[in-house]
Amino acid sequence: MRLSQLGCAALAACTLLVAPLAHAVPKKHVLVISLDGMRPDYVTEADKHGEKIPSLRRFLKEGTYAEGVNGVIPTLTYPSHTTIMTGVWPVQHGVYGNMKFDPEDKPGSSAITDYNTIKVETLFGAAKKAGYTVGSVGWPVASNTNGRDFNWVAPANAQIEGTADGEKPDNVPVSQIVYPANLLNTLDVGLPKKNGITPDEYRMHRTLAMIQKYKPEFMSTHLIDLDHAEHAHGPFSPEAIAAIEKLDGEVGELIAAEKKVYPDAIIIIVSDHGFLPVDHNVSLPTLFKKAGLLTKPWKVAFYPTGGVVAVILCDPKDTALRDKVGALLKDAASHKEYGIRKVLNHDQIIAQGGNPDAAFIVGFEAGYTYSRKVRENVVEDTKRTGTHGYLPDRPEIRASFMLMGPGIAAGRDLGVIDMRQEAPTMAQILGVKLPAAKQPALHVQK
Repeated sequence: MRLSQLGCAALAACTLLVAPLAHAVPKKHVLVISLDGMRPDYVTEADKHGEKIPSLRRFLKEGTYAEGVNGVIPTLTYPSHTTIMTGVWPVQHGVYGNMKFDPEDKPGSSAITDYNTIKVETLFGAAKKAGYTVGSVGWPVASNTNGRDFNWVAPANAQIEGTADGEKPDNVPVSQIVYPANLLNTLDVGLPKKNGITPDEYRMHRTLAMIQKYKPEFMSTHLIDLDHAEHAHGPFSPEAIAAIEKLDGEVGELIAAEKKVYPDAIIIIVSDHGFLPVDHNVSLPTLFKKAGLLTKPWKVAFYPTGGVVAVILCDPKDTALRDKVGALLKDAASHKEYGIRKVLNHDQIIAQGGNPDAAFIVGFEAGYTYSRKVRENVVEDTKRTGTHGYLPDRPEIRASFMLMGPGIAAGRDLGVIDMRQEAPTMAQILGVKLPAAKQPALHVQK
């Protein structure tokens, strides 16, 4: 090779090495805060409810926000959070409820916590693959990660094993949730070892410690005390208002901590679902028992998920049984006192991204929820509480989405969006790819 050719070859090689660096996109720093159960009108109509929530109201003026987010079937914590981080419906990501299906429908069945349940790539994985450091506290379906897709994962509210009687979420050993194995030894320094500490006090302590000590470039956390207040007392109850005002202070703390580490951080607020008040519960098992459809071994079983319940057949090919169950549900829906709003068949469930194992899904009216008890009366009145899980076409069950930071438009109202758009939007901000997500990213930039 002549010297001139060698020089050109060397220059070309250098160009190949340097070019990717020259066109590299600077990393963004993103903090995602999930506020479980926060309806958007807690923020957009704060004055109506007399709330003092300055940290959350900042997003309406300084950032971009949705009037509401249409969620998934069912509008529950685990399926929704998985959609938020994948951009696909449950039929694709594989998380169909909070708890595993139990044909006997016993209370206290195991929660779906194993990260390997998720069938598609998550935003966590896409970010880590792109070179981001990734941290999370209390995010649903994040046990058994073993470092895959995360640099640091802390459990929701379990203290260090052997040091206290802290609640272990969903009966999953702390050792399966935490990564690296000694992480809590660092995060839990100064954590109060007292009775009565709330779940969010655990989560706040660990989230702040993770931000300050490890500085994840893509960080997420999940706060749940508002959801607990709404379940116990209903949405917009005095207890719920007190919970969101406390939550607002915690959001302010998180923003300040993140901005101290990364002044250019983008802060994203999400929620998984809205809430409806509940005054009645409905015993479908009572109707099925009277029809001779509750048998051992089981042929028909219920998979309750709040305001909806899936009806599952042991043999999906038993068309005679399917027809009998369908006729029973059609008749039940004709009784207004049963509070059945809609019955979806299998094809409709698939078309709307729900549980592919369900033959039918029964969606209740506002104020009604499922009861597993077999009793004399199908419907019983209850004291006022609250729940979610309803079909996602109700405005009251819509979730929240808000963000602010450098490059994000101020005062932009996105209207009502699809929950599947959140992951592509966050992927666009991070500059990463999420192939399974097909919905368009939202226009949030200036």
